[in-house]
Amino acid sequence: MLRTLEEALVEAIERARQSGKPRKFKQSVELIVNLQDIDLKKPENRIYEVVELPHGRGAKPAKVCVIAGPALATEAKKIPEVDRIIEREELEALVGNKRLAKKIAAQYDFFLVEPAMMGLAAKALGAALGGRGKRPQPIPQGVDLAELVRSLKRSVVINVRKNPQAMCLIGTEDMDSRMLAENAAAVISKIAERLERRFRNIQSIYVKRTMGEPVKVGLES
Repeated sequence: MLRTLEEALVEAIERARQSGKPRKFKQSVELIVNLQDIDLKKPENRIYEVVELPHGRGAKPAKVCVIAGPALATEAKKIPEVDRIIEREELEALVGNKRLAKKIAAQYDFFLVEPAMMGLAAKALGAALGGRGKRPQPIPQGVDLAELVRSLKRSVVINVRKNPQAMCLIGTEDMDSRMLAENAAAVISKIAERLERRFRNIQSIYVKRTMGEPVKVGLES
């Protein structure tokens, strides 16, 4: 008998909660999706998607950095959810400073960039971000910046480039298993949308806590 994806995810998440020793910190719950029969040498088969999780990321919201000129930076400073603002002078100082660029690339999950500064941002941070599978994201004209930032705080990135595998956080262990399952299902559905054979290109799915063993999601019972 086939179960729904969410039912199978709930069961696997419950089993993942029981694996491994208790830790003194709040562990993430992670999703691993293994793909099959896709040629990643072809650019059209690579995946880069930002997915807003229906129930957010729990105790580990994404960190958002805004790179902007004076007017937009002033707007960004009024948004409590913005974790860092980099203005032109600081960005220019980053050019050629690979060590600091790598440090900044590691600290933040999303980089929102005013379009006029995209070229400079790519020069200053492009290599460091690319090495971590991250991309600067241009801020659309007329967008509600506060709303965009709040959406990204709840989002994860799916990035399939070299290996046929997608991995991302789907929340933290203090979240309800059903909510975690719905977050995972949203990510899996987004991945399937990008695959030529949809779910048939998915070989296997696992969930795990940060320090726990991977638990396979079984759709058959």
